Amino acid sequence: SVKNNRNKYLTSDCGRRGHGSRYIELLHERGNWKTYPTQIWYEDFVQGEYRCPLLKKVVDFCDEPEFSKIAMFLRGREHLDEKDKVIDIAGRFMPKTYRIENGAWVVKSEEDDESSPPADDDPGALDAPWFVKESDKNLGGAAIAIVSKPSDIMRHIDKDQNYVIQQHISDPLLTEDGRKQHLKFYVLLICDADGVTWNLYAYEGALLSISPNPWSPADLSHDTQVTIHRWPEPPGEIKGWERSWPSFYEKCKNGTAEVIRRAIESGKLKGRPGKKQFEVFSVDWMSDRAGNIFMLEFNMSPAVSQKEFDDPKRRDSRREYLMKHDELMLREALAIVMPWDGGKEEAPGQWDFAGTFTRRKDSSSI
Repeated sequence: SVKNNRNKYLTSDCGRRGHGSRYIELLHERGNWKTYPTQIWYEDFVQGEYRCPLLKKVVDFCDEPEFSKIAMFLRGREHLDEKDKVIDIAGRFMPKTYRIENGAWVVKSEEDDESSPPADDDPGALDAPWFVKESDKNLGGAAIAIVSKPSDIMRHIDKDQNYVIQQHISDPLLTEDGRKQHLKFYVLLICDADGVTWNLYAYEGALLSISPNPWSPADLSHDTQVTIHRWPEPPGEIKGWERSWPSFYEKCKNGTAEVIRRAIESGKLKGRPGKKQFEVFSVDWMSDRAGNIFMLEFNMSPAVSQKEFDDPKRRDSRREYLMKHDELMLREALAIVMPWDGGKEEAPGQWDFAGTFTRRKDSSSI
């Protein structure tokens, strides 16, 4: 960032979804960041009002990338966030995935005759439930339908919506008391102002999300099958994870790095020449009992450090732990992205460097 003539940095909160408001609060803790007012930028009939800094000034940090010297949203992020697009770069890490567009199964290629799930009487078709996911929504499981057999899938399809279909992985690794779990794996991705150099960090403070109920393939309830509740304890300290956690963490870090590399080298993720950009987001990983890992999805706007729990009176012990965890994670990320003299002890913190990637101008799609 560049200081203005009063030796201060300026922020504007334009009310975009994401972590912008929290970033601004954390930047203001540094003492030399000040608020710059906003105005209506334009109004959309469907989405409502959009705001920008007063007089459309470009400030040091703003949640609208066009008006910020450092952008907090990555260009091309939809190729990770949207479930039907991420298949192209992460398919080999994911459970076998089928797609529906305009109410019909998508044929992947002329050589691939498995464009739709197996019939109900095919081997394995009824061994585990099936997930019907709206492609462009990450709503904490609200955009997911769960069915017991392939023949029920089309009953949950809106012809105006796109979907991905996956069967639950076989023989999942459960908690010691038999509950479903997956890893909420946080990453920080930064692209330098040159528009081609990317640096990836993985957060060592990843958290497990654990169902409140014992898992059964016959139980189609969301609480049992869609694990959204983060567990307030480091995975390595949870009974049953002590030995396997270091290996599982490394597998997830390496798998995430490979997917990000492919997204960059294929041109799906794009730089902003002349402007640094970054984003903190999450990847959901799940393991089976044999130690194989499966990537479920990316979430480019994970529910961390939620404003609704700013009031300590609204927090129980679990939420207290998560709020402190999330605030530290975001503060340490900012210390890497926007270093400052007082933040030398904050960076890199628990952010584990996971690789540098370069998008060459002559790179072709993969």
